[in-house]
Amino acid sequence: MTRRTMRSRIALAGAALGLAIAGSVGGVATAAPAQAAGQCVDYQYSAGGDGSCVANIQTLLNAFKVGGPQLEVDGQFGEQTRAAVVAFQTYWGMQVDGVVGAETWNILCGPQMGPGPISWYPYDAARASGCNI
Repeated sequence: MTRRTMRSRIALAGAALGLAIAGSVGGVATAAPAQAAGQCVDYQYSAGGDGSCVANIQTLLNAFKVGGPQLEVDGQFGEQTRAAVVAFQTYWGMQVDGVVGAETWNILCGPQMGPGPISWYPYDAARASGCNI
């Protein structure tokens, strides 16, 4: 193999690697899609998000019955879901930002009513989200 051929192959490999990195890093942080490689609990969700992880959040919020009407479980993180998250965070004394992040997941993933199983808690939605219960 000539030096020129070797340099061309290295340049092509470097360009491919650069494109792969650019595609995976991106410049803007966004909510992870429901089908992401990680689990729902590994990501933050806020207004505008959608997918099965948001549907699980809605199911879990409905189970806790903290403020407001029951949410429609449609997988869309709209204003009603945000309001339910704010009410949930306020009730549990968390930082109120309307974002389901690590602190909110921690409470959503653990029924606070004592030893389980708890009859009202949606274990299937919690497990599907990656809650360790």
